[in-house]
Amino acid sequence: MTAADDRVAGMPRRVLVGGVGYRWFGDGSFGLLVSDELARHEWPPGVDIADLGYGALHVALDLRDAEALYDRVILIAVTERGREPGRLYRFRCGTEAPDSDDVRARMHEAGGGVIHLDHLLVIGRHLAALPDDVVVVELEPQPGTTGAVLSVEARALLPEAVELVRREVLAPASAMTA
Repeated sequence: MTAADDRVAGMPRRVLVGGVGYRWFGDGSFGLLVSDELARHEWPPGVDIADLGYGALHVALDLRDAEALYDRVILIAVTERGREPGRLYRFRCGTEAPDSDDVRARMHEAGGGVIHLDHLLVIGRHLAALPDDVVVVELEPQPGTTGAVLSVEARALLPEAVELVRREVLAPASAMTA
């Protein structure tokens, strides 16, 4: 990576990688376990790895109130979206402002302790806590995977998820729009 690749407007590129989910909740802990593994790796300056499994409102406020905003956020989670189970999916999040009724409903659930990636995305956008460049890496869970450990399928995907996120982090700034 060249100095031009990791600088935006003369400042070092700041990247946050965050796992979202519940600890010890079967496949629901996948994002946190991926971020745990990523935290064991060495990263260039400006890359932070975090456990964001503590509630969307608090995470969004922490991000908004940080000393310096992140240029890129990569979130890892498990989300049921009706896709083929046991697969990883990657997508870039939109930058449009969320609907006020959606914000209100998600704040209500998040305030009640529900940890969900979509709550973080909606509340984070509403509070201007997220940069325009947000990438999500999700696992579509197998049905009924709420035991104390990951399913066999999710456990097998951990190395692939770690590598996918690693590539996202280290991608040159010019490649971030893809």
